[in-house]
Amino acid sequence: MAALMLQEQQLPLPVQLPDHAQFDNFILGDNAEAHAHLARLAIASWQPQAQFTLLFGANGRGKTHLLCALCEAFASAERSSIYLPLAELANPQAAAALADIERYDLIALDDIHEVVAIPEWAEALFALFNRVIDKREGYLVCTSMQSTARLSIALPDLRSRLQLAVTFHLKSLSDGDKVVALQQHAKARGLELAADVGDYMMQRLSRDMHQLMAVLDELDKASMARQRRLTLPFIKQILDF
Repeated sequence: MAALMLQEQQLPLPVQLPDHAQFDNFILGDNAEAHAHLARLAIASWQPQAQFTLLFGANGRGKTHLLCALCEAFASAERSSIYLPLAELANPQAAAALADIERYDLIALDDIHEVVAIPEWAEALFALFNRVIDKREGYLVCTSMQSTARLSIALPDLRSRLQLAVTFHLKSLSDGDKVVALQQHAKARGLELAADVGDYMMQRLSRDMHQLMAVLDELDKASMARQRRLTLPFIKQILDF
C-alpha cells in the first residue's frame, strides 16, 4: 500500500491510496493502450520518450484508478512514488508541495486542470517539468479533465511542456463493462453482485461511474448493517425504487 504524508511542505494532507486500484482489476474497455503504456513504466528501464504522460477524459473513466495503480506497481517494484490529489491543493500557497519532489521515481499528479490556471501553480509546475527533464530519469504522470489544447493555463511555457507528454484520451466504458466493474468492486468488499442486479442498477441509476460507486458504497453499508445479500428486492428497498 502506497501512501503520502506531505509533512515536508507543512501541509496536513494524509493520502491513502485505495486498495482496489490495481492494474489487474482495471476494466480496459477502449483504454487498453493507456493501460499497457502505464504498466510498462513500472517494470521497464527508463524510457526518455515516455518521461511525461497525460491521461485526460471526463469523470468516471478511470484516471485516478490508473494513477493509483501505477503508484502501487512502482511500490511493488521497490521504486519510489508520490501521489498528489491536486483538487485538494487548489490554492496558491499549496504549490509548495511540488518542491524537491523530482527525487521520486514517479510523480503522479491527479486533476491538474484544478490548478493550472493559478499563476503560482503554473510556475511551480513548469519548474518541476524542467527539473525532471534535467534529472534525466523518473516519470511525471498527470491526469486532467481536458486535453492540453483545451486547458486554461496561466503560463504559456507550461502548455509547451504538457505538449511533450504521451497523451491518452480515456474513453467511457460500455454499460456491460460498467456492470463488470461494479461486480469487481463489490467482490473486493466481500459482496456478490449478480449480473441481473448490475443490469438493473444500470437501468435505474446514473451511468456515471463515480455515482455508481457511491451507490455501491451505500449498498455495502446497508448490507453489513442488515446482514443481507445484494438481491433485487433488497436493492429496491434500500434505494426506494
